[in-house]
Amino acid sequence: MTALRELASRPARTILTVAGIAIGILALTVVGSLAERLHQIVARSTALNGNVVFATIRRSALIAPDARRTIESAYRKLSALDGVRAAVPEVILPYESGSANARFGPPSLVFGFPDDARAVRGDFFVIARGRAAARGERRVALIGPDFAAAEHVGLGDVIALQGNSFVVVGQLDKTYTIFDAAVIVPLTDAQDLLRQDVPPSSDPLPPNPVSAFFVLAKPGADVGLLARRIGLIDGLSARDPQEVANAVRSTLGIFDAIVFGAALVALLIGAFSVVNTMTIAVTERTREIGIRKAIGATDADVLLTFVGEAATIGALGGLAGIVLGLVVVGAIDARSAAGGNLQLFAISPRVALGAFAFAVALSALAGFVPALAAARLLPTVALRRA
Repeated sequence: MTALRELASRPARTILTVAGIAIGILALTVVGSLAERLHQIVARSTALNGNVVFATIRRSALIAPDARRTIESAYRKLSALDGVRAAVPEVILPYESGSANARFGPPSLVFGFPDDARAVRGDFFVIARGRAAARGERRVALIGPDFAAAEHVGLGDVIALQGNSFVVVGQLDKTYTIFDAAVIVPLTDAQDLLRQDVPPSSDPLPPNPVSAFFVLAKPGADVGLLARRIGLIDGLSARDPQEVANAVRSTLGIFDAIVFGAALVALLIGAFSVVNTMTIAVTERTREIGIRKAIGATDADVLLTFVGEAATIGALGGLAGIVLGLVVVGAIDARSAAGGNLQLFAISPRVALGAFAFAVALSALAGFVPALAAARLLPTVALRRA
C-alpha cells in the first residue's frame, strides 16, 4: 500500500512507466500464446500419429495401365509387413471451394474411408454433432468444425464436391489437426470423385482406386523402420513420422527464439523506463531517505522500499499487459473461428503467470540499481543534498 501511495503521488510518470511495461507484456503474451498454440498442435498431432505411417500411392503407379495389379500387390505386401496392425485404404482429394476468400490454415481436403475405418481411426473421428455415415450409405459427409465455419454449412445442409451433392450428417470435434478443415465421405463416393479428377487424356483408373493407405503400427513397433520398409514396396512412398515431428520441433525452436527475442526487446525498453523512473524518484526523495536513515532505517529497509515500488510498477504493467493480451488474442481467435481459419492463440495459466512473474522480476531488477544507490546514501550526505 505504501508503494501504491508513493506511485499515486506522481501519476503521470507512473502511468507512462506502467504503460511501457504493459506494452512489453502485451507482446510477450501474444507471442507466448502463439507459441503455446503451435506446441499444442504439434503435441496433438504427434500423439495421434505417433504409431501411424501414411503410405501414399505414387501418382505414376495410380494412372499406369497395370494400376490395379500394383495397388492390390502393394496392399497385400503392406498388410503382411512385420509390425503392421492394420492398413486402411483411403482416398485423399483437394477440396475446391467456390468461395473467393482463401482460408488460413491447413488445406481443406476430401477424405474417403471404408465403413469400418472408425474402428481404426477412432481418435480422429470424434463426432461432436450429428452422426456417422451408416454402413453402405452414399452421398453423405462428415465435416470438420473449421470447414463448417468457412463454408457456413451445418447439419442437414448440402455441399457440392466436384459438382456432386452431399448431405452433411455429422460434424467432427475440434482436434487441431488437418481433419478440422476436412470433409469425410464414404470410400465409394470418394473413388468416384477420384475418377472425375483424372484428366480425360490419362488412362482410366482401376475399378476400386485408392490414393493412400493409413497404416497403424503394432505397439512397440519401430515406425521409422516400418516407413522405410513401406517405401521399398513398388508404387508406395512413406515418411517416418518421427522425422517429420523432429523437423517441426526444430522449426518451432527457431520460431520460439525469434518471437521471444522480439518480445524481450520490448520488455527491455520498458525496463529502461523503470530505471529512469526510480532514478528520478531517488533524486526527488533524497531528503526523505536521509531522515529515515537518521531515525534508524537500515540500508535494507531503504533498498526494499524502492525495489518494492519498482516491483509494484511491474505488477501493474504485467496485469495491464495480460488483460490487453487476452483482449487482442481473443478478438483475433474469435474472428478466425468465425471464418473457419486456424485459431492461432492459446493463453494458458503458464503463459499468463509466466508473463506476470517476468514483469515483476524484470522491474524489480531494473529498480535494484537506483534502490542500491539510495540505500548506500549516508544520512548526513542525503540531508546536505536536500
